[in-house]
Amino acid sequence: MKNSILKLITSVGLGLSLGWVLAAQEPKPADAAKKEWKSQEEYNLFQAFQKADPKGKIEALDKWKAAFPASDFAEEREEQYLFVYQQTNMNRQAFDKAAEILKTRPNHFYSLSAIERLVYTLPPPPKPADLDVAERFSKYLLDNLDTVFAPSNRPMDVKDADWATYKPAMKNAAQATLAWVYVQRKDHPKAEIELTKYLHLDATQAASSLSLGGELLAQNQDHPEKIPLGLYEFAHAATYDGQNSLPEAARKQALDYVTKTYTTYHGSKDGLDKLLTLAKTSPFPPDGFSIESAQQIAVKNAADQENFIKTHPELGLWQTAIKEPLLKDGGEAYFEMNVKGALLPGGANGVQKFKGKIVSMTPETKPKQIVLALEQPNVPDVTLDLSQALPGKMAAGEELQFEGVAKAFTKQPFMVVFDVDPKQIDGWTGKNATPAKSSAGKGKAKAKAKTQ
Repeated sequence: MKNSILKLITSVGLGLSLGWVLAAQEPKPADAAKKEWKSQEEYNLFQAFQKADPKGKIEALDKWKAAFPASDFAEEREEQYLFVYQQTNMNRQAFDKAAEILKTRPNHFYSLSAIERLVYTLPPPPKPADLDVAERFSKYLLDNLDTVFAPSNRPMDVKDADWATYKPAMKNAAQATLAWVYVQRKDHPKAEIELTKYLHLDATQAASSLSLGGELLAQNQDHPEKIPLGLYEFAHAATYDGQNSLPEAARKQALDYVTKTYTTYHGSKDGLDKLLTLAKTSPFPPDGFSIESAQQIAVKNAADQENFIKTHPELGLWQTAIKEPLLKDGGEAYFEMNVKGALLPGGANGVQKFKGKIVSMTPETKPKQIVLALEQPNVPDVTLDLSQALPGKMAAGEELQFEGVAKAFTKQPFMVVFDVDPKQIDGWTGKNATPAKSSAGKGKAKAKAKTQ
């Protein structure tokens, strides 16, 4: 965000003014009667300033100020301090001089623009007093734009056409600086507000979206509802590739971060691609935007599971009392202690029989072993070993109910084997074929009928 603001101010020519108005233009008639050199000596000091090189100008200004502190041109002299300090990259002195000028001339354009530009160039970390100065004059600019940029306040070396363009540029710069001040202070709620205002002024500033994302996520302890908004801002900064987008390396870092943080928050990458696509085109999410947290999903799943158990008690019992414990670490010990040799479901939770759909039978007719799918069609998870063959056969996909004694299981693929008596199965409709009568038997019957 810092570099983009410096670029903004420089791009409209708000950086330096190295000449002096008096040297380039005739003063206004009203001013000419008021401002005069105190003596030839003062004029000579001014001429020495004019002729000096940039470093010598500061010394020349100091001599002039010491000899004539009450000069009619004291204001212009202070401006020259500001300009020369900037020309010689004495940013600390320039910043302080701008703040000094603004104490008595709050609408001084060059001092205001210097504050907006130079605060970012001071040695880090920024001093609280410097942040106070930047905050105070940024707020003043935003609250008094019409006054600051009134025609009467236009510097003599700025053209009318240029003056009209400076107002929106300085508004953006002041808003960006105000946001930056709160970021430096780690005042996350205020930084969020001011960054949002800035992005409404200039939606292309991807660095500010990145900063806004950080400020939103920094409030996660007190405001977890802001986490999805923060993730959205990071997603925008990572995917936006238009004007003022982040450099490619920075976008890659933002993408890595949002991927990791989204996965942690949501519990998986599900929906991440949709988020990245949505966030690319705008720094602000649409109304109703949300991302479910892993905790919210777990609560929802628990509620769904509770409802599922109520409506499908046999599957609920199968999942919670048999399958889930067996698939966990220590599942083998659980089976030995709690499942093996037990008659299941045994009336637990009011469940008398499990339900499953036929996957296969061995042999296909008069089977002594049936493989069933309890949870998902065609996904076998139960094997019934019958004590005696069942009559006939049934088609795959038909439903049976059963109880039985568990005797073995495997985790991969998951399978529980039960010993089952045919009497413990409900729903079997297979029948043995009726034996066909032999032709010899038919002949005997006919002969017997004739003798009678």
